[in-house]
Amino acid sequence: MNSLSVSIIGPYKSGKTTLVNKLQQRKGAEEDVSFFSFKYGGKNITLIDTPGDMDAPILIASVLSISDAIVFCISPDVGINFQVGELVILADTVGIKQGLICLTKTDISTSADVEKLTKNLSSLLKGTSLENFEVMPVDINNDQIIADIRAKLSMLNYNSSRIDKPFKLLVDHAFESKGMSIAVGTLANGKVGIHTDAVLAPAPFTKDISINSLQINQEEVSSAEAGDRVGVAIKGVWPWDLPRGVEVRKPKSFVDMKSGKLKVVVNKLYKQGVRDGMKLSLICNWQNPTITISDISTEGDTVTASFEADKNFCFDKEDKITLINKDLPIRVLRVVGKAEIL
Repeated sequence: MNSLSVSIIGPYKSGKTTLVNKLQQRKGAEEDVSFFSFKYGGKNITLIDTPGDMDAPILIASVLSISDAIVFCISPDVGINFQVGELVILADTVGIKQGLICLTKTDISTSADVEKLTKNLSSLLKGTSLENFEVMPVDINNDQIIADIRAKLSMLNYNSSRIDKPFKLLVDHAFESKGMSIAVGTLANGKVGIHTDAVLAPAPFTKDISINSLQINQEEVSSAEAGDRVGVAIKGVWPWDLPRGVEVRKPKSFVDMKSGKLKVVVNKLYKQGVRDGMKLSLICNWQNPTITISDISTEGDTVTASFEADKNFCFDKEDKITLINKDLPIRVLRVVGKAEIL
């Protein structure tokens, strides 16, 4: 259905939630992550509003890992601070390659402040995957600008090759309806239909299932494909068996593990090192096990190590994996780098 997931990120008081509410024309729920959808130019756009506080790097890394693009909100009154820098590094580490930089609150800012922020952003983004993103001044009360943002989001690239890959639904919440559990999430890859055989993962949630029905935007459909935000009805499973992080996958298309070896390309700005016995958060989609590192070997900015996780996680070669040192204080870079399971 040519659907895209776009995460809205930005520092505290950047005006991002106000922009989200304008783009989807209604006020959303106040939750840790909120999902909103609208149709424009033949595309289904799902907006994912993220927390603005500095204490949620793991949650934001998860949202970025399931997103096709971002809208990065930065306001002249807040400017470029440590939080903006960490968000840039996080988006670059996850590998976000398309999106918009929205300069919010320009209607209450001076032209000099807007020009200064634009110049500073050019320096900050140089050499990152965000370097060539369009920078767009935004007046939240200008309906034409809001329409322009919707149009620009609808023109973002949809990677149709994902449809041919093994299906995986990344569940973010579940509820009960008419005696069945409804798992809601983003279909990251593949295509599914009614009565498709699937498996829940990772352990201990592993269970063979069949999809009983599908909904997109609260409408019954016969099939869904990569990019769609869907609700999947499943018999014989309770909602508490489908917490955020559980995935509905094609059987035998993934690895489910708790220990192994990994390689991580350490971010050059991360100065805390990677040491034996260190505990790090491993983010893979909505999954975020804590891993303990051992048997480290280092070559340049690449670290190879063994790990033991506190719980199972599942993955395939398409999944983006990020390591975060959540125990570091705010205003110390917590993004360790991107990882690969060996």
